[in-house]
Amino acid sequence: MDLQIVLTKLFANAGSVGIEGVFQFVFGPDQAFWSHVGDTSTTAAGRHARADVIISVTPQDFAGIMTGQANVEELFASGRLKIDGNMGLATLLPQIIDSAQQGGAKAEKVDMNKRYPTPPRFSERVSAAQPVQRIVERRKRADLSLAQFRDHYLPGGIPVVICDALHDWPLFKLSREESLVHFAELQGITRHGDYVKKTFSTERDFRSTSMAEFIASLDQPAEKRPDGSPPAYMGNNILPAQLLEQIRYPGYFDTSLFIAPRIWIGPKGTLTPLHRDDTDNLFAQVWGQKSFILAAPHHREALGTWSTAPQGGLDGCDFNPDAPDYQRFPAARNVPFLRVMLQAGDMLFLPEGWFHQVESVTTSLSVNFWVDSARGW
Repeated sequence: MDLQIVLTKLFANAGSVGIEGVFQFVFGPDQAFWSHVGDTSTTAAGRHARADVIISVTPQDFAGIMTGQANVEELFASGRLKIDGNMGLATLLPQIIDSAQQGGAKAEKVDMNKRYPTPPRFSERVSAAQPVQRIVERRKRADLSLAQFRDHYLPGGIPVVICDALHDWPLFKLSREESLVHFAELQGITRHGDYVKKTFSTERDFRSTSMAEFIASLDQPAEKRPDGSPPAYMGNNILPAQLLEQIRYPGYFDTSLFIAPRIWIGPKGTLTPLHRDDTDNLFAQVWGQKSFILAAPHHREALGTWSTAPQGGLDGCDFNPDAPDYQRFPAARNVPFLRVMLQAGDMLFLPEGWFHQVESVTTSLSVNFWVDSARGW
């Protein structure tokens, strides 16, 4: 594999999605290449004096990434791929790789820190046709058959909490101290500063952190933050391959439909503001409690929804249900918000398109499964 040619092709169109910076790859003591990404991209051998991101990985693992046999996030989590520098820029690497592997043509440049109008979704028509939902049902896993789930909750896009859902998860049965053995040598990315106001922005303060050390730190008193920013949060990290045997995939969908599960770890007070995803979501609470505030998809306009790309993408909201500004968003008065408290052992089915705001009520560990259910939503 000619690494310089591969990197040239990898970053050829990266600038079209608003990515700018210098990526330095170190494959060994005497083997390094850098790529400067902007309106045009340049790749050369050697070490760049002002690299924004430094990625250290073996040529074999890099070849696995580029041939689809290895996942860059899994390699990072297991410690086989090291990242230094601007972690916010580094988190875009999987997106760059996916785009290159799909052979996408050069597209119109997108400003990833700009807010674009949000296009409507099919799920909005589905939710608008349903009776107004005032509460989220709680169903015991043993009493919720697969047929009931697929005949009622799935096609109607109806959220439901499945209780006692994790009784067969080894991870759920472990104490926090016992679990640290399984997290040893693993690493994740933590969010710092005011990541709530910078949701979906490339300007967020991301840092590489040992998972075991971060979990151990959760027992320490939280630092006082004069600016009012939330505590550090290890959010939306891929679940390392070493931990897959400690969980169980939910039986409501075929396993082939699941996107790689994600892990979320943080102390009391971590917050993800109101937004919506583009796939169904099964959210499992392993430790502690998390509160969810939900709103149905068809309330898009009332909530001041915006997207990260012209054709839609990640959808955030300017409306805050915990501090409502009805002068700016008068239509939000008519939105029935549903409040859900997830206890340890609960799993929330959150259908695609449902807006949700999430806060850790206590120290919390969660695992979620996004599902490409291909329902045309």
